[in-house]
Amino acid sequence: MIICGQEFDFSTLNANDVDRMLAAQAKQQDRAREEGSRYSPQRDYPAWLRFQCRIFMDYLDEVLGEGASEKLGLDGSNFNDCLTVSQSFKDAMEAERSRTAALLRPAEEQGQTIPAPMNRQQRRAAAQTQAAVSRAQEAASAALPTAAQMVQRVDKAARRRELLAQLAELEEQDRG
Repeated sequence: MIICGQEFDFSTLNANDVDRMLAAQAKQQDRAREEGSRYSPQRDYPAWLRFQCRIFMDYLDEVLGEGASEKLGLDGSNFNDCLTVSQSFKDAMEAERSRTAALLRPAEEQGQTIPAPMNRQQRRAAAQTQAAVSRAQEAASAALPTAAQMVQRVDKAARRRELLAQLAELEEQDRG
C-alpha cells in the first residue's frame, strides 16, 4: 500500500494486517482515555497537539511497522502532518477496497448480462409495467411547477409585499 508516496507492506485484504490494525486502534483508544485527561487544548494546547501526534505515530508504527511514522515524515509536533498522513492512509485503503469491489462485482452489476428470453405474457406484463412507470413519471413532472410558474409566484409575492407596504403607509396617513 502506498501512503504519502511511501510503500508499506500492508493490505486491507490481509486478515493479519487488519487484526493488527484493529488491535492497534483499540490500544491507542484505551491510551487516549487513560492519558488524555492530563492533556487539554484549553490548558496546554502545544502539549495536547504533541500527545495527539504521539498516539497517531505509535498507531502507525504498530500497523505499518516500526519506523513507519518516521518514514512518513512525522516528528511528533505537527498535527497537520498527522492529519495529512491519516487522510492519505484512509484514501489508500479506500482505493484498495474500490479495486477489489470492482473485481468481485458480478457481471450483472456491470451491465453485461444477456436478458433471459420472455414469452408473450411476460413481454406484455413488462410493457404494461414500463407504460405505468412512464405515466407516473409524466404525472410527477406535470405536478412540478415550471420555471415560469415559479417566477410568476415570486413576482406575485413581491407585488403583494409592495401593496401591503402602500396600505400600511395609507393607514399611517389616516392616523396622523
